[in-house]
Amino acid sequence: MQLTDRVKNCNGCAACVVGCKYVCVKMEERPEGEGKKKQPVVNENGCNRCNACVLFCPLFNPVELPEFEQFYEYSEEFEGRDMPALYRKTMRDVKAGQHVEFIGTLCEIAALKSLFGDKLYPNLILKPLFCDDEKRAKEPCCRECRFYGKE
Repeated sequence: MQLTDRVKNCNGCAACVVGCKYVCVKMEERPEGEGKKKQPVVNENGCNRCNACVLFCPLFNPVELPEFEQFYEYSEEFEGRDMPALYRKTMRDVKAGQHVEFIGTLCEIAALKSLFGDKLYPNLILKPLFCDDEKRAKEPCCRECRFYGKE
């Protein structure tokens, strides 16, 4: 069964890719007309059905986001980033005790927090990007974003 069948309004955060220890989840282009953000696709042949991909999903298994006083403007430079690689590097550097600044949308911050077991480290500075209504309206998967409206 595909993740998008189990996760309503998948936002393409890619936490599931990092959560899958069998490397069976990959991000692929959405079908024509469904937006630019990628969606997870599971290789059913290699999947062990451990459900880690779903357990790390911040939509399926919600995390509590911290209160943010300042948001940063979203720009095109943040589109198309390799989020699984960015999550892995951030997690590795934080666990090594380095001071790390993570810049991401609220769904990407929720994904990172989920990958950390719903906790944050003092050496991790979160810089949230603000996705305005116009930007969210362009992406079908972002229209129903559960993370905005709480900021």
